Amino acid sequence: MFKKIFIPILTLSLCLLLLNFWTLGFSSFTVFSYTLKKAGVIPRPFPPIQLIDQDSNIFQIKDKKKYKLVNFVYLNCPFVCHKVNNQLEQIYHKLDNETVPSRLEFITVSFDQENDDLQRIIRYRKYFGDNISGWSFALPYHYDQKSFDAFLSKLGIWKYKIPSTGLINHSIYIFLIDTDNNIIKVFDPARDTNETIISEIKACIKV
Repeated sequence: MFKKIFIPILTLSLCLLLLNFWTLGFSSFTVFSYTLKKAGVIPRPFPPIQLIDQDSNIFQIKDKKKYKLVNFVYLNCPFVCHKVNNQLEQIYHKLDNETVPSRLEFITVSFDQENDDLQRIIRYRKYFGDNISGWSFALPYHYDQKSFDAFLSKLGIWKYKIPSTGLINHSIYIFLIDTDNNIIKVFDPARDTNETIISEIKACIKV
C-alpha cells in the first residue's frame, strides 16, 4: 500500500521539480519567454553593440542620450516581422512631434547578416514613407554570427535559422531603453496593444 502511494507521489514531485527548473520557477513556458527571463530581471543594462544605419552612420545604442524603442527583424520574414513593424509605424504616428524624435528614437535592427545589407535596409525603410524622422533601420557592424548571437542571448532574444528553408524563428519583443542605457520595459506586440505600449512609453518618459 505504501509503495502504491509513495511511488506516484515521488514521480509527481520529481516532474514538478524538473518543470520548475525548465520554466525558471513556473514563469516561462515558451522558448521566447525563457530566453528573455534568463537574460535577467528588468531594469538591466542593454548589452553593447555597434550598428550601422541606413545613412551609413556607425553608432552604439548607449551613445544615443534619449529613450530608444528597439526591435529585431529580418527582411525575408514571410509575415510576423512586417506585422510588428506595421504596428510600430502606427505607434510612431500616434506619438506627438515633441516625443519623436527629440526624446524617443525608434531603431529596427536586422539579424539576418547573410541576406540583409544596407541597400535592402534603405529600400525597406522607404516603404514606411519619407516622414519618419527618428526611426533608424540598422545592421550589426563588423560582427561575426557567433558574436552577434551571443549579443542576442544576453539581450533576451531567441532565434533559430531553419537550415532547409533559411527561415528564422525568433522572438518579437520590443525593448524600451532609457537615457542611461537600461532596458526598462519589454513589450510583446503579440499581446500588448498599441494603446498599452503608448501609455507605458509616455509614463516612462513622463510625457
